[in-house]
Amino acid sequence: MARVRAELGPEAVILSNKKVGGQVELMAAIDLDESTFVPTDAAPGGARTADAAVPPSALDASGATLSELQRELGNLRSIIENRLSQMSWRDMAGRPPAKAVLQSRLAQLGLSRTLCGVISDILPAGGDVEEYWDVALQMLASRVPVMPEDAMLENGGVVALLGATGVGKTTTIAKLAARFVLRHQREQVALITTDCYRIGGQEQLQTVARYLGIPMLVATDERELRDAIDQLMPRRLVLIDTAGMSQRDLRLQEQLNTVKSVPYNVDAYVVLPATAQLRALRELVNLFGDDSLAGALVTKVDESADLGGVLDVLIENRLPLAYVSAGQKIPADLVPANSAALIAKAVELARDESAMDPDSGHPDQLFETAVARN
Repeated sequence: MARVRAELGPEAVILSNKKVGGQVELMAAIDLDESTFVPTDAAPGGARTADAAVPPSALDASGATLSELQRELGNLRSIIENRLSQMSWRDMAGRPPAKAVLQSRLAQLGLSRTLCGVISDILPAGGDVEEYWDVALQMLASRVPVMPEDAMLENGGVVALLGATGVGKTTTIAKLAARFVLRHQREQVALITTDCYRIGGQEQLQTVARYLGIPMLVATDERELRDAIDQLMPRRLVLIDTAGMSQRDLRLQEQLNTVKSVPYNVDAYVVLPATAQLRALRELVNLFGDDSLAGALVTKVDESADLGGVLDVLIENRLPLAYVSAGQKIPADLVPANSAALIAKAVELARDESAMDPDSGHPDQLFETAVARN
């Protein structure tokens, strides 16, 4: 699987395998169209069949929606990756010492075992630890997709931020609006909130709008959202702040459905807090479906012990990263995404964490310990 992903990318799957002349032949694929594998009525004998031309009514009758299928596929991928990661760590005992040390050092960044194993497997045998480390960091940086600097604000349009509760959507909206006002005219930007659940949510955004001297409208349903955008659309940029819930709350999916229902091209961005666990981040992205998202913003970098979770999710879902937030200052603590800088920050956090935890050891000390052990 590591070799397949090295050749085809992190989303590659193995479809079949068979023995051929004493070797094993694998058939792998990427970018499978999930809609062509919708289960239809049971075939004779209880077997299930797949039909690429299933009409929407058949999909509704089966009780499955596209979002549910995406979540199931995401859960299945997590199970498979967990099995692969366990195999990867069991194999470390038989690896060359340098590669074993590299995987330990990558793990200190908070990366998943699967990603650590994939990077290690790609590198040639017989290398030096420091050479491996430099190449591994470059590989990580090259795999994190980023948007052109300030592309979101320069291109304008209608932009919605989505995410779970407490990830910093409203503060990030304020930073984006302030950044736009500083670069362009305040008459060209406006705010909309669909948050009718959180106490004080509307008041917080209204305070930001009043401070910046820009309008802010409230939209509690699809019709009000359409009317609000109609009223504000002559402006160059309209930022939509949505309500946050748990990533397991179906109402969070409804927020995406609402912003996508209006007759405008709305760019939806997911807000990923660096403090969240990898599993929670995966659930969030799987809930929305990466095909529905224009990209991501990473927040709470200043509060996180590592960046491994967000790096994993960005890489495995190929989500373009637009901005990184590290603090509450408006708009100073929001910077355009830079993959090399993000990896450098991940290394810095790993070193800081090792310095505070005497049992974990500095990453360089981990190298020496692992080499001595092997």
